[in-house]
Amino acid sequence: MLLLKKHLVALVRAGKKRQTIRLWSRPIVFAGQISYTPGLGRLRIVSVEELPGFDALTEADAVADGFTDRAALLAELHRNYPIIPPGKRLFRVVFQWPLRVTGKPAPRGASPGPVAPARCHQRTSPGRGSVPADAGAARVQSDTAGLLCQRRILRDYVLARRPGSSGRD
Repeated sequence: MLLLKKHLVALVRAGKKRQTIRLWSRPIVFAGQISYTPGLGRLRIVSVEELPGFDALTEADAVADGFTDRAALLAELHRNYPIIPPGKRLFRVVFQWPLRVTGKPAPRGASPGPVAPARCHQRTSPGRGSVPADAGAARVQSDTAGLLCQRRILRDYVLARRPGSSGRD
């Protein structure tokens, strides 16, 4: 699990934060891992890199971390880590949010592939057909709906890639 403060979650949602700087004894997350973050749901860890110290942080790190400049990033880090205990190491964790389904197309062209984002909020129930996505336009979309959409996309993708599959089951 990768925890972020609420004001940093807002930066991720706005697309301004793509990495975080952490002080750990050892890496807690690893490249390629899917991690859960409260307020965001699942995100993919792209890379985890150990840095020699705070001096190694650059302006590019500050921008990728959602800050205007290096001084603002360092101020936030010093606020979060006022005392650095011995044995702690500095890590740059780059992540991807929201998750995107990527990969090669399904073999034999048997499946239409992942559900397009425009279709992902449609609800279906056996025997009733589907409710158009705009039918509930007045309804507020919650984080749960987005997470269910991501799960549906991933499920469809996995089912399409299964050997001997002819598409959705």
